This record gives sequence, structure tokens and C-alpha cells, in this order.
Amino acid sequence: ACRALVDELEWEIAQVDPRKTIQMGSFRINPDGSQSVVEVPYARSEAHLTELLERVCEKMTEYGEKVDPATHRKSYVRVISHDGTKMDLSGVKIDGDVASSLKFACESIAEEYEDELIEFLSHEADNVKDRLCSKRTDLCDHALHIPHDEL
Repeated sequence: ACRALVDELEWEIAQVDPRKTIQMGSFRINPDGSQSVVEVPYARSEAHLTELLERVCEKMTEYGEKVDPATHRKSYVRVISHDGTKMDLSGVKIDGDVASSLKFACESIAEEYEDELIEFLSHEADNVKDRLCSKRTDLCDHALHIPHDEL
């Protein structure tokens, strides 16, 4: 669930126009008449990330459960592609129980680790999934030992 959450957040961030900015800082006037306002990229701003965290778990309905035949370990995979291309869904279980439990897990992680998610995603960091889901939180400690697929 943690890894699916990070995948969705990174995909949403990538969809924002990199030229779009937001003003941050104080709107007070300094003694010299200037303002301490800076423009930062919107995609990785705290305001945008907070907004994404409020609605990203709705996307978990687009996931199914896949069981690795060798290890019998469950993982969650997207069953509806972002761009509409056909996906290989062999061995993927798609049902309401899977979607609702994944959504619940996503919401729990997003709430409990909101500060860490914003911290990692506000800067363009490498391996956010491993750093957050395995090293910082131990939610997916087994995942450090398996190969990763990209969305």
C-alpha cells in the first residue's frame, strides 16, 4: 500500500507543468517596504502535496492484488493504466474487498506519515519508495530484497 501510494503521488507530481509556480513566504511588509515572498515550483510545494494526500487514496480502486507464485507474497498492481493502454492482468485479483482494504491502508499511511511524505516528495529524491516505505517506516522491509518495477 505504501509503495502504491508513493507511485501515485509521483505520477501526480509529474503531471504538473514544471513552469507553474506558487508564492510562498510572508505577505507582511518589511520595514524597508519590501515583501518576503518567493515563487517556488507548484508541483512539489507543500500546498500541492497536502492537496494530493487528501485525494490520492481514491486511486486505490484502480489497483488489484497479485500473488507471487514463487514467494506467495502479495503485492498491489495497477489494473487501469494512466494512459489507457492495455495491461497484462493475468494472476491479478480484482474485487471490492481488495480495493477497500488497500484504500484504508493508504489513508492510514497518508495520515500517519504525512510529514515524511511531504519531506521526501518536496525535494526531487531518488528511491522515495525504498527510503520511506522500507527504511524510514519499516512498512515494506521485505521490499528491499526484491526487484522493483516502475509504473
